[in-house]
Amino acid sequence: MRIPGAVRARGGPFMPRLSAEAERFDPGPALDDIEIDRSRSIAPQIYDALRARIVDNRLPPGAALSESEIARFCDISRTPLRAALQQLSGEGLIIVRPQVGSVVAPHNEARLRESVFIRCAIEEAVARKLAETGLDEDELAPILEAQRRAGERDDYMAFFRHDEQFHEALARMAGVPNSWHLVQSVKAHVDRRRLKLMSSIKGRSMQAYRDHVALLERIRAGDPEGAAAVIRAHVDSVFETGEVNGKNHE
Repeated sequence: MRIPGAVRARGGPFMPRLSAEAERFDPGPALDDIEIDRSRSIAPQIYDALRARIVDNRLPPGAALSESEIARFCDISRTPLRAALQQLSGEGLIIVRPQVGSVVAPHNEARLRESVFIRCAIEEAVARKLAETGLDEDELAPILEAQRRAGERDDYMAFFRHDEQFHEALARMAGVPNSWHLVQSVKAHVDRRRLKLMSSIKGRSMQAYRDHVALLERIRAGDPEGAAAVIRAHVDSVFETGEVNGKNHE
């Protein structure tokens, strides 16, 4: 499928045509605070760091990613960096073209829909199971309180961090902690859209908090189908901008 505004590199896939803003983008501020622990494997660390910056838009769609620049900023060799870039490419978060360069991929509606489908299937199953087995209210209470405070001050980045803790805790309480790791492996495209929503719609974080409260009410009531319906609507809310028309979005 051709990406709108893309050009084909000779003998290879289409590369997005960079906007003037993307061509002027300076990745330095986004890369400057990456810290590498030399006692641990470097490739997973640089993968996590770049993925987080793509998801929260510090590295926006179309931004060029220079291997030499990243290696210099992070003081690492190119071998682990290339491994990280290949992993990001496999997830559809960047487009890599040897000898041409890499860029942050545009928002992709097909990838988004697939990620939502997988996340819904897993989290609905978690919600149903918890409605049958119960949950640890004491563990969730401080997470919910932190979400409420972040939502009230409309701090969407803080809310996002607590949201991750909330959903991870639910999976663990359901006895399927690895299911959240599976969700994490596909949901970067959901997170890119969700953070865009939270940053542009006032009160969006507070609505997500209310969704969580409603979910827990259905779980406490022992209502598996009601809990599944709440989490389905919660995850599907990423589509509420009206941009769901089968096209890719820059």
